[in-house]
This record gives sequence, C-alpha cells and structure tokens, in this order.
Amino acid sequence: MVKGTNSQQALAREASCSCQKRQPVPSTVQDEGDNGGGEVVARRSGTLFELDLLNCPVCCHALTVPIFQCDNGHIACSSCCNKLGNKCPNYNCKWLSFPIGNYRCRIMERVVEAVIVPSPNAKHGCTDKGEEEEEEGENGDVDGDVVIWEAQSGMLFDLHLLDCPVCSNALTSPIFQCDNGHIACSSCCTELRYKCHSCIFPIGNYPCRIMEKVVQAIFVPCPNLKHGCTERFSYGKDLIHEKKCVFAMCYCPQPNCNYRGVCNDLYIHYNANHLNKKISNQFVCDRSTVTWMKISDKILVFQESADGHGPLVAVQCFKEPEGLYVTVNCIAPSAPGVGEFSYDLSYSTPMSGDQHTMTFKSPEMKRIQKVSFQTPEKDFMLVPYYFQDKRVSLKMNICIHRLKKDERGISIR
Repeated sequence: MVKGTNSQQALAREASCSCQKRQPVPSTVQDEGDNGGGEVVARRSGTLFELDLLNCPVCCHALTVPIFQCDNGHIACSSCCNKLGNKCPNYNCKWLSFPIGNYRCRIMERVVEAVIVPSPNAKHGCTDKGEEEEEEGENGDVDGDVVIWEAQSGMLFDLHLLDCPVCSNALTSPIFQCDNGHIACSSCCTELRYKCHSCIFPIGNYPCRIMEKVVQAIFVPCPNLKHGCTERFSYGKDLIHEKKCVFAMCYCPQPNCNYRGVCNDLYIHYNANHLNKKISNQFVCDRSTVTWMKISDKILVFQESADGHGPLVAVQCFKEPEGLYVTVNCIAPSAPGVGEFSYDLSYSTPMSGDQHTMTFKSPEMKRIQKVSFQTPEKDFMLVPYYFQDKRVSLKMNICIHRLKKDERGISIR
C-alpha cells in the first residue's frame, strides 16, 4: 500500500472515527431444555486472560478495524501502519523490510469485536459496556494521582471463531492466513494443496501469529460446569476432558424414561424407580449369575448390589441374519475409577441333543453414557440361530469382575 493513497486515507478515517466497542456482559440466555421446557441455561463462552493481545503492539491502544498483518504474522493498527511508512516494526522483520498495511487480518478484527470486557465499575454493580479509561481515585485525587483501571479478562462468546473454517476443529498452532485474510489450520492447508478455500490466493506460507496467541490464551470451562465440574482448559483441550469427565451426563436405560443425570444420581434413580428386585436383576462382582433374557425385550439391565447406588450394566441382543449379537456395556462416563469392569459371558445350547457352549471374555467392559440400539460392529458375542433351538429367550451365564490397576495404570483383574 502506498502512503497517501485515497484507499489508505479512507481506512485511516475509519480507524480514527471508530472507538473500542464493548457490549454488556450477558449472564444467561433463554433456551429450550432437554424436554422443551424453556430452561434457562448459561451460554458457553471462553475467557481471554491476556487482554494485551487486543492492543496494537506498536501504540498499545485498543485495536480497531482495520487491522493489518505483515507476511511474517505481525499485526498493527491502521494509524501505526501510516506512521511507520508501511514497514513492519518487529525486530525480526525490520531488517528484512517486510511491508505491513497491504493485507488485513480479518479474523483478528472479528475477535476484537466479539470479546466483551466488563465495565470498570462492574464491582460496584454497573453492567454497562466498559473501556479502559482513566478515573479519579475514591478520595477525589487529593495527591494528584490518577488511577488507571485495567481489565484482567474478557469474555469471548463466539467460540466458533477459534475453529478452523474448513474442518471445524479447534485451531492449533501453526495457523496460516492467505493474502485476503482467510485462515486455515496446517492440516487443511495441506489437504487443500495450499489454495485458500474461500478465494484463489495461496495459503500456508504466512503464519497468523496473533491468532495462535489468542487460541492459547482462551480458557473455557468444562461443558459439565452446571453439573458440578470446575475444571478449565485452553480451547480445544476441553473436548478431550469432556469424554472422561466424571460429571458427564448419563441417560436412563429404561424405555420411555427421559431421566438423565450424573452417573451416581442415575444409579439411585434407577434403583428407586425401575429395578425389578423380585427377579433379582442385581450382580455381585466375581460371582457368576444365570440370566434369562427375552429376545423380544432387546435389553436387560443389571445393577451392582451396593446399597442402591451401584453401577448399571446393560445386556443387549440384536437380531442379525447370521444370529444374535449380544453386548454387555456399563452405563458410566469414561472417567478413571468409574464403572471399570471386565466380564465373562457364556451361552449353552439346550439340553436336548449334543450340548455346546460358546464363551466371550472381555478384558475391559465398554462404558457408554446412553444405550444405543444400533447394530454393534465389534465387542459382541454371536449366537447362531441353530444354537437357539427356536427359543424365545437366551439363558446365559455372566460373571463381572472389577478392574484394578497396577503401578503403571494398566487395568488388571
């Protein structure tokens, strides 16, 4: 960009006239609950703890649109680009004379507009939008000192800005940007053969360093925050934790029951409302249990005998052309120490004629949060139809063992 052109003057006027726009901090949003009941739920957001990332690294003022980036990934506001003669001031770029002011960093422009900073007087009850500003001390500035309020963190409610626009996965370093301001993760740049998905410009040569810093500085709470989890993670790593969170929601396996809750609450609910104690659908670890399962029921649920709050184990059967698939799963999150079992399952042909027995042993029982009636692809015992002798029920022996772990954390019986 040549200094003094009409386009640059227009951008300069846009920057000078714009102010740092902040929005009031919304606490909750109205949304439909699981049963369509209009439950008020908290909007998921991320916390940016390094607000300096939203300032121009040259003048240290709040960044406003337009924001420009050099080929080496450094940014500056429009005013600083003019003052610097469109040369990047970064030490690594200064001697190489990288230009700055030609290519906009559009993703950072969207982040700056999406981050919400609370008012300086939020601690006194104000909910208005706030900016970093100077204010007099509480004693009327007796000594002439000026108190400068500095926000410690801001909220980003549009977390999709931190996802790769191509694969929709969480952005991780390195992040690249084309000359037209579009970004993509490293994997997608390779998949796209270094051609931008939104335009014809190449992508994969110029890093977007500011977004790499923003992604690392955003922390999000666990999705199960409202259920009791207090863990926080940098963006993207929360998905790994969510699969193993002990507060993950589990669903009642009883047909037509819509109850869901953390696993311990679910176990108490099932014991109080659904467990048929007359037929003793309970198991004790390391003790073989004989069970009759009606094929038409498709599912039989056992509960460990543990004062009414033991884990639930679902035994399911699926009719397939070659026979019945039988699966055994524990209803629990994949959290350490929760629902960790192995099992031995066996089925014998009826007493008439030659008797044959088939067994299936699993070193670790699969844990699921919700029962599925889709045909499994693995981890099942196949009972051929000629083994069943046209019976409507399956008589099986199941023995469930609690897993223990050695010093290396490897599960053992």
